[in-house]
Amino acid sequence: MPFLIDGDNLLGTWRGRSRSDAERRKLAMQLGRFGARERRKVVVVFDGPSPPSVAYGTNVQFAGHGRSADDVILEQLRRENDPKGWTVVTSDRSLGDQCRYVGARIEKCDRFRIRLGRRNVDEKPEREEDIDYWLEQFGEE
Repeated sequence: MPFLIDGDNLLGTWRGRSRSDAERRKLAMQLGRFGARERRKVVVVFDGPSPPSVAYGTNVQFAGHGRSADDVILEQLRRENDPKGWTVVTSDRSLGDQCRYVGARIEKCDRFRIRLGRRNVDEKPEREEDIDYWLEQFGEE
């Protein structure tokens, strides 16, 4: 089951983290590793426009001017053939209610942070698959 993550909401509920560009990049990398480890699609959506000249990876979206991450998340779910197959990560009650109405599952940010922090004990660092994954996500600069 893929994850659709309200990025700024997740960062805003995470003690010691801010919504800065550096924290967004750090979160995007953590989510990329999590997705590779769990073999699940993970899409994170942030509020506002994309910072210029910064590569975040293919599964990172920015809402742009005049739209919120909530709007983008709901639009994506409504375009899906099976929105019930998605889990939306947010602690925003309004967004959660709207996503449930469309059919998606909701996971609160605090619970997802625990899942994100778990490591697979059998995971080997720097596997060739991991290197290929990161090159695909961030390019070969």
